[in-house]
Amino acid sequence: MLHNMAFDYLVHGILGRSYRLHVNHTGNRNGQVVVLLHGIAASSADWHNVLPFLENEYHCITVDLLGFGNSPKPRWSAYSMDDHMRAIYRTLNKLHLGQNYILIGHSLGSFLAARYAIEHEANIQRLLLLSPPVYPPLDSISSRGVRKLTGVLLNIYKLLRTNPRITPETFKSLPYIAPIPRSLINDPGVWVSFMRTLKECIEQQTILQDVAKLSLPIDVFYGTLDQVVIGANVKLLKQEKDNLTLHEFLGTHDLTKRYGKLIASKLI
Repeated sequence: MLHNMAFDYLVHGILGRSYRLHVNHTGNRNGQVVVLLHGIAASSADWHNVLPFLENEYHCITVDLLGFGNSPKPRWSAYSMDDHMRAIYRTLNKLHLGQNYILIGHSLGSFLAARYAIEHEANIQRLLLLSPPVYPPLDSISSRGVRKLTGVLLNIYKLLRTNPRITPETFKSLPYIAPIPRSLINDPGVWVSFMRTLKECIEQQTILQDVAKLSLPIDVFYGTLDQVVIGANVKLLKQEKDNLTLHEFLGTHDLTKRYGKLIASKLI
């Protein structure tokens, strides 16, 4: 065990070799490829309500992000945006997807999808960002109410990370403050990747700057009852961009069947 951990750190930590992530293939293998990136503390299984609406038409590839699902969970990793990007690139590069695929990201996955699209925009036909928890710098938010709500959510995330009393066990008993599956936070490796990704990719996010650099067609979906998405912040993604369309619907953060129908109706 210790030998394997040391070898893993040598190859991936010191020598910098990117991880290859676990993927699942479903749907029409002759159809257009759709790559789906899940949210924080979730896995590719999170798409089970969405896939039935896409599989007849598309070749669906769901990815377990670094630190989650069946993908590697290195305890030494910072789980920075760059760490996630390198793993996603190596994984998709090995699949030889070529051009003209659709990239979909949910929550954290929307941040990763937007960043990935900056470097690989020529290969991506369309980008769908689902329930992006956009939190601009507080001093840039003009509305007092929106600024206060954004600050509350960020403070909750920081509390989760920094309070030593919050463990995988006590986390399950907390009030429902975020759409994070409690059953998944059992593996200490997942707990570590969750906490570090929360800090590096959610709290220190760059989604507004990343989307501003893109010129491909972008569709952004968000629910009016979402627990962690603030509509006024999401609307900042538009920034007079003709290539970006906002879709507001009655729903929460969860990837429900209704969410699947909405996505399919937009694509097919």
